[in-house]
Amino acid sequence: MLFKKNYLSVGSVVGLNNDSRRLLVIGRQMFSETNNIIRDYAAVEYPNGFTDPKEQLVLFDKDDIDLVYHYGYVDQREMLLDELLTDAEERNIMKEK
Repeated sequence: MLFKKNYLSVGSVVGLNNDSRRLLVIGRQMFSETNNIIRDYAAVEYPNGFTDPKEQLVLFDKDDIDLVYHYGYVDQREMLLDELLTDAEERNIMKEK
């Protein structure tokens, strides 16, 4: 079955432009209090994962991704969430105009 998604699933492992770490995606559409904007993804370092409650999440956008090492699990619920996230992103863009 072929399908199109706009967001990587939780559990995906990526490499970012100009960053040698591998990152495990643990969330999407996360608010960055530092920059006061919504970032596409939140991640922790792979393979360590979340190891310290004081640990800062790595927040980044789709355009920052250089390479996808692994795609997370996708089922019908994930596809529905992808649609909802995409709709929310489009509404947010429309508000900014």
